[in-house]
Amino acid sequence: MSARSQLLRRASRATSACCRGTLVALHSDGADASELAPLCVGLEAELDVLAPQAARSRNPFLSSAPPDDPRWRAYGGFRWFARDDAGHPEPASFGDSLWQLEQLARELHERGAAPVYLVGYRDGATLALGAALAFPELLSGVIAIDGARPEIPGWSERHAIPADLPVEEIRAGYTDPRGAAGALREFLERRWRS
Repeated sequence: MSARSQLLRRASRATSACCRGTLVALHSDGADASELAPLCVGLEAELDVLAPQAARSRNPFLSSAPPDDPRWRAYGGFRWFARDDAGHPEPASFGDSLWQLEQLARELHERGAAPVYLVGYRDGATLALGAALAFPELLSGVIAIDGARPEIPGWSERHAIPADLPVEEIRAGYTDPRGAAGALREFLERRWRS
């Protein structure tokens, strides 16, 4: 957490002395900052890995339930945004998460940790694609694993992802995001060759 971005985060440094930027890993609904760590660190891609945790508890009213309570699995973890009855991101919570993510990206640029790549899984992928719409100038690439583009009436139809921002949308129905490691590695290698 910093003064600019209030997101709690886990970080791991690149294993080599040559660092090519920062990979920001955005977890799915019901998970936490550790969900994508095995995938991102396992890439050994000469990138720092930063995994922020969504600020919203999935259901704060069950925080006192014992872990063996069957409701725990359905309501545990954290979420980036709420959804409306049609399943679309609810604008206020989605906008708040986008703002927090933008502040994080700006902080990384100021610290010299750019270029910044986003990788998201499910709702984290939807947030990453929203970031590509909202502040593409701060990003060097976006990888969305099993996530949909955000549909927010009055906002998403007015914005388009710039053609020069590399975006990889991986739709494979992964039950474990580590299955996308090969596609993620190929995406990053293509970025570095260009």
